[in-house]
Amino acid sequence: MKRQLLLLLVALTVVAMGAFAQDYQRKVVDVPKVDPTAITIDGVMDEAAWNTAARANLVTSTGFDMFAYYYGRELAEPDFDEYVGRMLWAQDTLFVFIHIDEMVNDSTDLYWRGKWSADQLFVSISSRLGIDMKGWYDGNVYAAPDGPYHFLILADSVTLNNTEVTGIPDEFMRFPEDTQRVFQASDVARWGIAINPTTGVWDVEMAIYNPHIAAGSSIGFNIGGSVGSTKGFEADSDAYAYYTWQPSVIDSPYAQPPNVPIPSWGTDPGSYNLATSVTWAILQFTPGMDDLYLRRQVDVPRVAPEAITSDGQMTEPEWTDAATAEMASPTGFDMFAYYYGRELAEPDFDELTGRLLWSKETLYVFMHIDEIVNDSTDLYWRGKWSADQLFISLSNRLGIDMKGWYDGNVYAAPDGPYHFLVLADSVTLNNTEVTGIPDEFMLTETDTQRVFYASDVARSAITINPTTGVWDVEMAIYNPNVNLGTRIGFNVGGSVGSTYAFDADSDAYAYWTWQPSVLDSPYAQPPNVPVPSWGTDPGSYNLATSVTWAVLNFKATTGPSDVSDMGTGIPAAYALSQNYPNPFNPSTRIRFALPQSGLVTLTVHNLLGQEVARLANEVRAAGSHEVSWNAKNLATGLYFYRLKVDNRVIETKKMVLLK
Repeated sequence: MKRQLLLLLVALTVVAMGAFAQDYQRKVVDVPKVDPTAITIDGVMDEAAWNTAARANLVTSTGFDMFAYYYGRELAEPDFDEYVGRMLWAQDTLFVFIHIDEMVNDSTDLYWRGKWSADQLFVSISSRLGIDMKGWYDGNVYAAPDGPYHFLILADSVTLNNTEVTGIPDEFMRFPEDTQRVFQASDVARWGIAINPTTGVWDVEMAIYNPHIAAGSSIGFNIGGSVGSTKGFEADSDAYAYYTWQPSVIDSPYAQPPNVPIPSWGTDPGSYNLATSVTWAILQFTPGMDDLYLRRQVDVPRVAPEAITSDGQMTEPEWTDAATAEMASPTGFDMFAYYYGRELAEPDFDELTGRLLWSKETLYVFMHIDEIVNDSTDLYWRGKWSADQLFISLSNRLGIDMKGWYDGNVYAAPDGPYHFLVLADSVTLNNTEVTGIPDEFMLTETDTQRVFYASDVARSAITINPTTGVWDVEMAIYNPNVNLGTRIGFNVGGSVGSTYAFDADSDAYAYWTWQPSVLDSPYAQPPNVPVPSWGTDPGSYNLATSVTWAVLNFKATTGPSDVSDMGTGIPAAYALSQNYPNPFNPSTRIRFALPQSGLVTLTVHNLLGQEVARLANEVRAAGSHEVSWNAKNLATGLYFYRLKVDNRVIETKKMVLLK
């Protein structure tokens, strides 16, 4: 609790200055899915799957995408013939291949002499981009596997802080005496390395565990390192250059990138892996062909934290522009409900809506519930499972699921997956009951059960009007991955009860969830989702599993003009982004990137493979491009869109039209 309360106080007491500082635009990279059995971790990139992998092209024959500093050594270009990274993903695993071809001559070669002394490679990961590294140059390894942290690789040795005893900050201590520890890279990764000192080739292949890697999610990622040589060490006993993939200025490897923090001691590309995560790229995990269920994507706009007063009233004008979850409104339904044999034409709500805003590390949620009040239904609370309930669910660990124990998974807070249980004016974690703790969440061997408090991770305010049936719940929730450009999982759900129903059955008589759903068919079982063995149960999609939760994308503003920026200048590689919005009705936008000009063909196909639309068939210049598509004449369903350049297929992605 000490850690969570400390982070909550930091998150909820930030004071904005009325206008946001100019944002650094993180590079966004779409990463394709791979069958994990298709990759052998051996340091050799000979599998066909790597041909379609996402790319980080630091040094190629066509240019540079890196920031380097050689500490006074005059070089026209960095000391590499080639330097490229490749990325693929499978559930909870990032596959990385880094190919380093360092020049070998009378002044430089592959050379290792330990930490800080010569050649080093840093591979950086974070699914907590709302918080930064401590800046202690220890790899931030106590934050693994969620991050932010980095691996330190020396020759054929992959380490966390060189396998040295590492001091642990208070918020990462598992118990009071946990002040220092040795962290092992093998606990979170597998690797294979191949080295050829004669040619200067250093190939590093890794499979890295991260709990937020899943279809539609994203994490922070970076690559960096240092350069040394036999001659350089003899002269200075040190590495003579540091570099990073991000931030960078395309084709100007020695230029200081704009809008990024500069260390007080001056130019230092190494600091952007070693001391801070604020410039790390964002890897977005593209659904694979086997991902039949596509999570709802919702863009959430930013708000100045002082603009929102948590008082249970949606009176601030900022809520007007908030993201929405319209479960029941005058225009229709976007929910899945089950009334256990009670015959109703529509769910028991005049209105059921959610509003979402964000500031760094904080998600603002306003739930407006207007339940029908008549002789059979009203606002009614009688405790857990018995009547009206509200579940608010969050996760920045979408690569792992809930335990399914119907205890809120509260031991996983604040990262998740977990949910709040709201009863009347009480916001709780598992009704503030003593909760058993699974082995992987225990802080010590005796930490087998505990009471978890919602106030450790959230502030809340509630207003209730039993006469009208209005129940308004406002929350400010701490989550360490809420930041510009990041994504987390989110859902809402609950149950419906009444005085009449409890007298008859001593139970709630209906459960509902926002996701999954079939638009305007609130009682229809959504397709391509797990169905509990006991049958239809909308409650299970908050209470027992997170596989259908929506994905919140944190944006500066909302709207299609704010889809992910693929970087300034000429893109380093071909790329096809996920359409925005998705699912859509009836219009969507598709963005793609070209490193050079070419004949672009962008087509849309149905499940039979038939072309239903051709969105582009013309020569386009190098750069980032966006195309709009209106599917008003097509039926609801799954569609594929394909990018070809000069008759070569670049990538195919899925999108869902929901009418």
